Amino acid sequence: MAQCRGLAQGGHRCKRLPRAGSQYCEHHARQAWLDAAGVAGIGAVIGHVFAPGVGGAAVGALVATVADAFKEAKPRRKKVFISFDFDNDVRLKHLLVGQSKNANAPFEIADWSLKEAAPEPEWKDRAAAAIARSDVVVVLLGRQTYRAKGVLAEVRMAHAARKQIVQLIGATHANCTRLPRAGPVYAWSWANLEKIFS
Repeated sequence: MAQCRGLAQGGHRCKRLPRAGSQYCEHHARQAWLDAAGVAGIGAVIGHVFAPGVGGAAVGALVATVADAFKEAKPRRKKVFISFDFDNDVRLKHLLVGQSKNANAPFEIADWSLKEAAPEPEWKDRAAAAIARSDVVVVLLGRQTYRAKGVLAEVRMAHAARKQIVQLIGATHANCTRLPRAGPVYAWSWANLEKIFS
């Protein structure tokens, strides 16, 4: 999980979580501003040496922007296709979609099961295209998932597209039946989500 880049007393790394869209917690937000100001100042001095006057300000701003882009660059989040039993486990889908909205989530939802959105022939084409655009297919395991024809079809599509497939067990579904050939099974926890999508 992401950790604030600020330094606590004694030079140790801060253990707080960063604010959304930042690498610093609320307490160290000022440090982020000072870091940016310092980089801009150095860029301004260099720019002034090579182009006195306006050049200093322009180069300072450019250096600050480039440095900020490198500093705030985040690793690409994996795109996830969610396969689930639409008749019984929509709630599980909503939980995973909600977790994907966390600023520190290592994944984003590329799409989820489309069976409810289109007639059978169109659904299969749309699901295959969505799976092809994803990095990982996550099968949400509920008590009846092993019988869900749509989920079984999506697992076949994922194999045809050579996509990574994993299964997540919902907290209330500890005794669910695992799907054959649908990848490893994980308990649903933040630590496992980070492990799967890192």
